[in-house]
Amino acid sequence: MTRQTMTMRCAVTETKGLKQWSFDVYDTAASKGWHTSDTTRPYRETIAVYFMNIHAEISELWEAYRAGRLNEPCDKAEKMRAIGVKELTCLEEELADIVIRAFDSAYALGVDIEAAVEAKHAYNATRPQRHGGKLA
Repeated sequence: MTRQTMTMRCAVTETKGLKQWSFDVYDTAASKGWHTSDTTRPYRETIAVYFMNIHAEISELWEAYRAGRLNEPCDKAEKMRAIGVKELTCLEEELADIVIRAFDSAYALGVDIEAAVEAKHAYNATRPQRHGGKLA
């Protein structure tokens, strides 16, 4: 097992708070060359890019559903196995990508995602059944 694989395994199995996950996801993205234009492009465009990246992951999940592939191995399954990482289904991979994009966006935009999730969850617990009669 390589040092990189061991590091990745430790990072994945380590218990972290959402704030730490947010930082780690952003840091990995930055180390891979993302976020280099965040300071040079207009703020509105930066926000649009973050939101559209989340939307793209949701669209990929929808396309996997439409193709009947949600529970099939994702297209990166062989590479994941080769480096000692658990293979994911399309459902698992795309949901993970949505969360990763949300964490990355939160950190980049200065949102304390841990505090936000905690507050929103507490608020949701007080809402009426089906939020007052919504169908979906």
